[in-house]
Amino acid sequence: MQELLSSYNSTLTIDGTGLRIGIIVARFNSHITSPMLDLAYSELTRLGVDTDNIRIVSVPGSYELASTAQAMLASGYYDALICFGCVMKGETRHDILVGDAAAHGLQRVALDTHVPIIFGVICAETLQQAEERIYRGTECAHSAVELACTFQRLKVESQLTTSQQQSSLAAR
Repeated sequence: MQELLSSYNSTLTIDGTGLRIGIIVARFNSHITSPMLDLAYSELTRLGVDTDNIRIVSVPGSYELASTAQAMLASGYYDALICFGCVMKGETRHDILVGDAAAHGLQRVALDTHVPIIFGVICAETLQQAEERIYRGTECAHSAVELACTFQRLKVESQLTTSQQQSSLAAR
């Protein structure tokens, strides 16, 4: 099984040329989310995504990420979205509720729209933990390009399979 995965990974091309990527960034805890955005933007351009094809939308906090993602994906324009937020533990359970709502909401939107949404929400107990995870901005950008390419390839494969099945039926 490991050999199959290694073989698959060696044929995987991560090329963002022509991809349209949306980034939604929460302003709450912007001292964390802004550097994540900067890292993601740099990585997207390094991977070949044209700067004209990167759209950035800002929202108040992580709770608003899912509804904004749904609105953005309604256009049919985007190949993938990246959502950045930072939720830190406080004196109440608010952090758990917001983090869970963001995670579940974004997953639901991704499943409903068939568009990859990369979850770049840091849920941390301390500022230090959050700062140590800022590098995830780069990882999120890489994942967005990889999944957008994978989804496009799967769509083409599905269309080819459907076309072959129709040709086979017509030949009978």
